Amino acid sequence: MNTIKNDSSNFKSPKGDLGGWFFNIISLVFQPLLMPTYAMILLMNMDIFSPLALFWRSVAIVGTMLFTGVFPAIPILLMMKRGEINDLFISKKEERTMPYLFSFMAYVFWALFMWRTLQFPMFIVAMGMGSAASIFVIVLINLRWKISAHAAGMGGFCASIFGVCYRTAINPVWLFVAVLCISGLVALSRLELKAHTPAQVLAGFLVGFALVFTPSFFF
Repeated sequence: MNTIKNDSSNFKSPKGDLGGWFFNIISLVFQPLLMPTYAMILLMNMDIFSPLALFWRSVAIVGTMLFTGVFPAIPILLMMKRGEINDLFISKKEERTMPYLFSFMAYVFWALFMWRTLQFPMFIVAMGMGSAASIFVIVLINLRWKISAHAAGMGGFCASIFGVCYRTAINPVWLFVAVLCISGLVALSRLELKAHTPAQVLAGFLVGFALVFTPSFFF
């Protein structure tokens, strides 16, 4: 359940063709700010949470959207207003450190929200902390090398689904295939838009997946 700041370039086609617009749309729809909310919506529709009242499932989804989407976006908008960030998607590597750190703090509070308010199983809370840890790792890597936040977001999204299914002993093959195909499409969009190299995309996915999935083994 992971998500971080959107790392796409400005919303425009590099070649002005239909394919370029398609890849831009994919990058926007599956931007890191939205991935934890998508994951929570899926989670709230799984059997493990079927006994939970509709009200609390709604609280979980809305709370996730606030902590991992809205709150991290506020510093970006303020920094844009002051001219500290050139665009909404933080295209320049040098501008990402502070927004990413704000995201890290928001994710920590999101994990606490799942633990103290929602009283989720500890392995889910731990995966939330894994999402926060992945942001911090990306902050450190980003100081020297532009790693893909989109790919990290997709890695965390896949890891959350795999981790919950592993712990609940279910095997929705169709869901696994779907999220892996979407991950491949997002990776392709980052490459086609010249936002990242294959190594940056692969590294981002592995960081997001490893740090979110690993806690499911220990909690």
